[in-house]
Formats: sequence, structure tokens, C-alpha cells
Amino acid sequence: MNRLDYMAQVEGLHAAPELRERIVALAGEAKVPRRRFKPWMGVCAALAVVIGAGVFSGAIPLPRFGGSAGGGGHDEGSTFMSYAGPVFPLTLGEENDSITAERDVTLDFASWAPVWVESEDMDAEGYWSRSTDILVTDSYTLTNHSDTDQTITVYYPFVSSVTQLSEASPTLTANGQPLETTLAAGEYSGGFQGTWGEEYQATGENPGTANLLYPESWEDYKALLADGSYLEGALTQLPDLSDVPAIVYRFTDAWGGPEDEDHPNPTLRVLFHLDYAKTAVLSTGFHAGLYDRENGIMGKGFSIPQPGDLRPTEEWCLIVVGEDISDITTQGYVTGGWDTEETMEAGAAMERYETDLATALRAHYLDQAWERLEKAPGMTYELYCGLAFDYYLTYGALSDHPMERYDDSMLNTEFALVDRVFYLRTELTIPAGGSVTLTAHMTKEASYDHYCAHTENREVYGYDLVTKLGSNLTCTSQTATLEDRGFIQIVRQNFGFDLDNGVNTVTLDQDQEHYYLEVRRAAEE
Repeated sequence: MNRLDYMAQVEGLHAAPELRERIVALAGEAKVPRRRFKPWMGVCAALAVVIGAGVFSGAIPLPRFGGSAGGGGHDEGSTFMSYAGPVFPLTLGEENDSITAERDVTLDFASWAPVWVESEDMDAEGYWSRSTDILVTDSYTLTNHSDTDQTITVYYPFVSSVTQLSEASPTLTANGQPLETTLAAGEYSGGFQGTWGEEYQATGENPGTANLLYPESWEDYKALLADGSYLEGALTQLPDLSDVPAIVYRFTDAWGGPEDEDHPNPTLRVLFHLDYAKTAVLSTGFHAGLYDRENGIMGKGFSIPQPGDLRPTEEWCLIVVGEDISDITTQGYVTGGWDTEETMEAGAAMERYETDLATALRAHYLDQAWERLEKAPGMTYELYCGLAFDYYLTYGALSDHPMERYDDSMLNTEFALVDRVFYLRTELTIPAGGSVTLTAHMTKEASYDHYCAHTENREVYGYDLVTKLGSNLTCTSQTATLEDRGFIQIVRQNFGFDLDNGVNTVTLDQDQEHYYLEVRRAAEE
């Protein structure tokens, strides 16, 4: 039985509003989700991010999906199917009239050089690998015009997901010396895909019939960052669920089988009673569910591990919030479909214990996901768990308006896969009448259309920057330099680069909010 089969049986699993209010109250007013809905988030786009139960490992980054591609788009640039976000400007922790900056941005295509990769198979030839990432150097000469030294806090914003931080996170230097930084994470920076735009516009509520989206243009980021509240939200405390009571039912040592012609998918089902208005049940390890709100019954099922399974599941957990469940029974079945009536001998050991929700989520799901995560500088365990808690309260079974695919209550690590704006925070002291050069070095992904789409932007890659979005820093000048390395042909741009005539450095008009460059690989000789 696949996910679509049993999802058809879902009947409003998510936490009732009164239960969620209790959870939020226990978590504390300062720790509620930081979600701020934007009007543009209700706009439908052409593609939805649809995720099956099998991808929630935390190790598989999701592709970004935007709108249709074309030469019109926003600001005469293309709206790519996968939009990587712009290069943002530096901002100060507080406005400071004594500090100005000269900004110089370099877009370097050195990483477009083909690299020969030897095959691991001794009998097979290697291949040429060609990256579409570029190297960005975003440099600011900060000048102190006052007669006293100025110690300032600065924030450098960039787009990434948690799983891609190790590749996307910039490094900051001051006069060439590395700076120590701390990491702050903004909320998920996309919207929803669905047919509920008019309802949202009228009520301001998410009716829960939508899929997640990524921003599809710089203007979507403008809607998030322009008023400064996004950065303010990134600096607020994330939810803490350690004061929320929880009950854990842990199943281990599952047995039953073997898998054969008569038992094509040995499965153990767990059935129990509950009051849907007073109880929320989160699960790990289970991959099938039955939800009968009218009769107060819920069921969870999982395939029993068989000899030879790679990375077999070792525990299956029900995390209960609110009133306890009752009348728990287990039964083995020859297949996973809920319409299957043929039973078989199967079972598992069950342990029940009481704890708090934060501990339960960490011990039975987040700890394992954290261990698999490729750690990036600044990404702490506390931040990782806080982002998870925030996401579950906003979109998951603990939300009063969950995303429709979370109605099965299975925990997932999508919070680590979605794009958001991160900030690197550091402090600088600029001497009276003096200057300090702060530089951000980063690898920047390209925006692109998927190869199979056959659009006019096939094999065209886009890179863009914004001049002042989300920044309170006064720049007296901004320039951009293109290091093309002979690897590209320019398709569309508004920078003013002219490679044929040797114009690869241009002065940016700061009244022009957005600059874009779209290229394809130059023909190889």
C-alpha cells in the first residue's frame, strides 16, 4: 500500500486549536512560532513541491520550484524554475550615520573550468565534470567619519537550506583576517501552493490545503526583507517545547515473517483509541496510517524488517501530546494495505514512558537526523532543534492549520531542506577617521530551468544581486566585476558588461534595486 492509498483515509489528524493553544501556552509566549504570512504567499504557481514519505532523511536537498521561465519575467530578467536567490547587501545591527561603505562585488566563473573525474570502476572511463556554481566576493570598505572609534554589529544575509549550509555559507574577513561569526536563521522564506489564495486573502488563515513553495524571484525576497521584520524575527528566540508534557510509546524488536509468496509484505499494525480534539500523535518509523475521527480510532503500521534489509528500522515511536491514548492493540498482516484482512503471527516489544515533548522529539527523531547532517560552521544542535520545533508548530501535526501532507503525523526533516535567509553576525571596530574592509567570500548556486522542460532557458544559468534590499548601510558607491575566464556567453543582463570590448567592471546605479546576469557555457574549441 503506497502513501496515496492511506492518505485518502486521513480525516483531520492535526492538533485541534484548543490543544495547540495549550501547547503554545506551555512553551511560553516568547517562544511561539515566528511565522509571518505575506500576501504574495497565497499566489498559485505552476509547480508544487510534492514530497513522498521516503525522502525525509534530511540528506536529500529539495529542488527549488518557481514559476515559468522566459525573457520577460521580473525586471526583464527570467523567472527560473529553480531560483537560487540574489546576493544580498551587508546591513548594520543599528543605523549609524557615521559609517559609510564602498561596495565591490566580483562574480568569478573560475569554477566553471571542466574537471576530469576518474571512474571508480577500473574498466570504465572517467568523465568531465562542469560546475555551474560561481565564486562571489562581496567587499565593503567601511569608513568611520566620526572622531571616535566605532564598534558596530554587522549582519551578512544569504540564502540557503540547513542541509546546504556547508556549501553555501560565506566566510567573512576583515582586512584579510578571518572573522568569528555566529549564525542566525530566518523563518522558512517561501509560501504555499494551493487553491486557497482568495480564502487566505479574506481571512489571513492557512486552511491547510497547500504545498510549500520557494521564492521564485527577487521580488518575493523583497516582500520578506524590505521592512526589517524578517531580520528581527531571525534574532528572536525559537520555540522551546521542554515544558510541554508528552507520552512516548516505543516499539522495538519487531518480529514476523518471513517475507515470501504468502506473506509479500509482513506488516505490524498498532490500533488505539483517542479523542482527536484533545490529543495529537506524532510518529517515527511508521509509514502507513488509518484515521477514523468519528469513532475515535487511529492506526499506524510498518513493514517488519527482514534478514538482509539495509539499514533496518530498529524502533517505532508514537509521541502523544494532550490526553493519553487507550486500548492499544497490535496485529500482524501479510501486506501493508489497510484493506488486507489476512493476519499472521507478528509482534514487538512495547515500552511506555512520560517525558517532555522536546526530549521526545530529540531522542526519537532529531538526534538521528542531526548525526547524519553535514555540519556547517555556526549550525548548533540547539539551533537545529529550534528550527524543527518552529516548523512542526507552524506546519506539522502540532499546527492548527497543517500542510495537507503532514496530516499523517509522521515526523520529517523538511525544515532542514527548505530555503530560508540566514545571517552571519560579527562585530567590527572602525577607528576614528579610518576604514576597515570587510569581505564576504562564498560559492553561489545558479538559477536555472530544469533540463527536461525544453524552455528557451535550457542550459541558461542566472545570477543576480540586490543593491539595498534589507540593508540600512549607506553605500557611497557600488561596483561589479565579471571574471568570465572565457567560459561563458552572456544571454541577458542589465549590468552593462561588454566582454567583446573588455568592459568587465561597471558602476551600479543604486536606484536600480536589482541586477541580473544570465549566461550559457561558451562553445568549446
